[in-house]
Amino acid sequence: MAMRVGVVGGGVVGLATAWYLKRMGADPFVVESRTAGSGCSLGNGGWVCPSISSPVASPALTLGSLLRLLRPGSPLYIRPTALPGLAPWLLRFRAHCTRAAFDHGLRAMASLNMHTMERYDELAGDGVAFEFARSGILMAYRSPAKAAAARSEVEAVAALGVARCAALGRDDLYEREPLLRPGFSGGLFVDSDAHARPESLTAGLAKALRDAGAELHEGVSVFGFATADDAVRALVTGEGPMEVDAVVLAAGAETGFLVRAAGRAIPLTAGKGYSVTIDEPRNQLRQPLLLGEDKIVMTPFAGALRFGGTMELSGVNCRMDPRRLRAVRRGVARWVDVPEAATGGVEWVGMRPMTPDTLPVIGRLPARTNVYVNTGHQMSGVTLAPSTGWALAQEMLEGRSEVDLSPFSPSRFRPTWRAWAPTGDRPASADASGRPLGLRGRDS
Repeated sequence: MAMRVGVVGGGVVGLATAWYLKRMGADPFVVESRTAGSGCSLGNGGWVCPSISSPVASPALTLGSLLRLLRPGSPLYIRPTALPGLAPWLLRFRAHCTRAAFDHGLRAMASLNMHTMERYDELAGDGVAFEFARSGILMAYRSPAKAAAARSEVEAVAALGVARCAALGRDDLYEREPLLRPGFSGGLFVDSDAHARPESLTAGLAKALRDAGAELHEGVSVFGFATADDAVRALVTGEGPMEVDAVVLAAGAETGFLVRAAGRAIPLTAGKGYSVTIDEPRNQLRQPLLLGEDKIVMTPFAGALRFGGTMELSGVNCRMDPRRLRAVRRGVARWVDVPEAATGGVEWVGMRPMTPDTLPVIGRLPARTNVYVNTGHQMSGVTLAPSTGWALAQEMLEGRSEVDLSPFSPSRFRPTWRAWAPTGDRPASADASGRPLGLRGRDS
């Protein structure tokens, strides 16, 4: 009999994991507290970019630069009122801002991204329908020094075999993207990257799963787990118990609460991102664009243009800060000829799941024999979802993966006398009082 796997989380990572479990012979079902694809997958830029394999935790982030992140206008912003709750996470993040940790993370991420494009081709070959284009990604810089630093970073990834890039002078940059306003000195064109519209990807995966006979339970919250002999035997949900042979926790930033309910802890928080989607824009980009100094990404879709950016650390919540959106709008309006940038479009905020070493968490949870985790993809959820879903499904069903998943193991976070407590609003896996299930405290 096929392994019955409950996948908690209906975003791009959870759906891709369920797809590969089904493809490899398991019997998965997905449980999503809202609707499939409604979380962080919904409004992101949709870049499929193996070239961006570098960890966020970087030796360039000195203590002084981290203090500057308290400024509301910073592309990476730490809300001061959230500091007490975030302090343990931030201290661990700072400890990973070393050259050794950065190089380790770069190699680990590249090992996953080695399979990214192959997995996307595989999804399309399997009949999963989604909007996808291999148009490359353009990176534009005003500062020659910033352009050189970006080139060095992408070339480090290219040396690992997962990217191709070409440096562009000013004239070549404007030839590639005429909508850029004056002021840029040059940039990079990464022709090995692509983009997918995330809503179409999650919708395509959900339809493919249903067509293959998999169950999708939408609007259903997971409140806890029924356990016996160090294994989870059933999900405790709003629709009653759902029996399982194994569980995958892939609920994005809220996975931290679920992991605690399963008896373990991972130091997971949310890095909020903002975006604006303009339907039928008057001007359209030729390819996805990064405004380098402003950390703003722009993506052309069929009949739409999306731009977004910022990384806000303020705990696990979806509260929208209008100042962050205004900063993104100002950056686009100043540097790109998009007439609707200042006031048009649909605004969105979503939570990216963040770990202190800024690597995903993929693998079996040490506290349980049959509970697995697939989360912590930061800004690379759309890029990595097929690869991580495929690799985890291999590990679960075949006992091994073609990718070395040890750098991403949940066991890399050592438990102590108290478990890590994510800070934020009530998650789906909370009791009636709003207190998250599981242990309280923090991870060392």
